[in-house]
Amino acid sequence: MFILIISRGIPSKRYPQWGCFEKDQAEALASIGHKVVVVSVDGRFRFIYRKRGLTHVVINGVDYYNHYFLPHALVNLFGRQMTLRLQNWQIDRVYDMVEKCHGKPDIIYAQMFGNMLLGVHLSQRLGVPVVGIEHLARFNEQTLDKWGFTKNEADYAYHNIHQLISVSQTLRDAIYRHFRVDSVVVHNLVGKEFSYQPNNTSHPLTFVTTGSLIHRKGFDLLIEALRRVNSQLPEGWQCNIIGGGEKKVELQQQINRAQLQEHIHLVGQKNKQEIVQLLQQSDVFVLPSRGEHFSAAVLEALACGLPVIASICGGIRECVEEHNGLLFPVDDTEALANAILHMATHLSNYDRQAIAADCQARFSPEIIARKLTDIFDKVLADNATQ
Repeated sequence: MFILIISRGIPSKRYPQWGCFEKDQAEALASIGHKVVVVSVDGRFRFIYRKRGLTHVVINGVDYYNHYFLPHALVNLFGRQMTLRLQNWQIDRVYDMVEKCHGKPDIIYAQMFGNMLLGVHLSQRLGVPVVGIEHLARFNEQTLDKWGFTKNEADYAYHNIHQLISVSQTLRDAIYRHFRVDSVVVHNLVGKEFSYQPNNTSHPLTFVTTGSLIHRKGFDLLIEALRRVNSQLPEGWQCNIIGGGEKKVELQQQINRAQLQEHIHLVGQKNKQEIVQLLQQSDVFVLPSRGEHFSAAVLEALACGLPVIASICGGIRECVEEHNGLLFPVDDTEALANAILHMATHLSNYDRQAIAADCQARFSPEIIARKLTDIFDKVLADNATQ
């Protein structure tokens, strides 16, 4: 099967997380025998040089095509419809090159509603069915009004694709609540590089977490919880916060005020290999988020055998259970502090090797790729009979 994936973008050294979800799925689908090409339209507002027009790279045997023209925020000044027309023009330019080099795809697979709009455009042009997968946490909100164009565009996309996938049951419920569109659930996958490695070296109790340094991720809650239990934790404990973002200065100031500079470290953005190493050298993963869909970061930690402390948001209950972690209510600093203390004193109760094995059995690339393939096969069969 020839699968054309419409992605947010392509991971790079500067932006290692940009399009990483799509890259993982592309490689997983290719590994079970599918022909996969990934395309993207870059409309980000960034103060960096980007070559205008079409670019092409090959990563781990998968072809990636991207088109950049102007930041979409600038084009939005002339109206949203102008931006949508620009995006369609860009995806047409990318697709023309793909067909010239690789032929016509059997199915289009679009990531998130913005790219589903591009998928619908190509589907109507080519007569090829389109499947979309949604994993935006914003749909867990009770109302979408504050997101402006989101509701109308997502509504159009969801009603014009051939099948919608949600990455968690919680997100599936939220989408149905907002749009009255049903979807099937296929969870995130965890890359093979995230694996259990016995760690026999002696080191202080080490917590780790990863994510953008933004309000929604709740790192301020984690810092406050650690401040409250500092004196009750083993001497020399450490916490590494992996990621970059707008709250970096504010979070560092909070760490300084709590006088925890020797314990809590903002280690910045890391590439995948560096994240794997940090996870394997840690003891506990903490997700203090105020909102998630189905956290890939949690899966990566579980795949490395780490027990997880996580807030009860999004689809977290679908992967964190009694045998592999602890849950606490969103925005409840006291409950988070208690969970940290409990984990610190009961760490030996968690079997890291068993946690990792369970995660791989449920969320490995091959498992998820085959679930996606089953959906694609059904869509193609249904489309052939229409």
